[in-house]
Amino acid sequence: MRKFLAVVLAAVSAMFALPAVAGAETGTSQVYVTHGLPLDSLLGPGTKVDVYVNDGLAIDDFLFGSTVGPLTLPAASYDIEVRTPDGVTTLIQQDVAVPAGGNFSVVASFIDDQGTPGLNVFANDTSANRRGKAKVALHHAAAAPAVDVAAGILPFSRKFPSLKFTVVRGATNGDAATLTLPSYLRYNVDVRLAGTRTAVLSVDKLTLSSKVLTNVYVVGSASGGTLQTLAVTIPVA
Repeated sequence: MRKFLAVVLAAVSAMFALPAVAGAETGTSQVYVTHGLPLDSLLGPGTKVDVYVNDGLAIDDFLFGSTVGPLTLPAASYDIEVRTPDGVTTLIQQDVAVPAGGNFSVVASFIDDQGTPGLNVFANDTSANRRGKAKVALHHAAAAPAVDVAAGILPFSRKFPSLKFTVVRGATNGDAATLTLPSYLRYNVDVRLAGTRTAVLSVDKLTLSSKVLTNVYVVGSASGGTLQTLAVTIPVA
């Protein structure tokens, strides 16, 4: 199985890398690709998609919630299309510039509060964590209004919600915030309508490790009833 996965990743990396755009700066970056687009209004929840890069099939039957990477990509601009599995309907077409020397996440998701499908690109902080600390990055990639994010330490915050503290205020689609927290504790997180205590989404039992960056993506549609979170861990230096 490990050998099979290695072959798949190598094939995907090769497809992303060719052809490179002429004149792109030298160097490479690490890139993760996440399917965070619940296609409830188009094809049904969790529908598979195909990802094309520079007009070549890069990821076949990509499942909602899945992540591919890290892919080592030459610095360039890439033409990315997300299509239905039959290749007929293009759901997203977008150019994504990958600079050299970075670590990035490309998330197929909604890119505004109206529910427009697109690609959100986030930079990942993969610097080493301080001893006993861990990083969690919270990302707004949903068709939803501005939100606040409140976090608390389990089990206290479950019994006493007032002990939760607001860590992000007024985040809108495309915003991200990276927090450094003690790694030996468990947390629960509420996503609230901005300026209120009305929780639209909760994440319970979030355990952080000092060895990784934990990316939490808020994806889906508030009006469509598909609002949810996806967690992806990325090794740090």
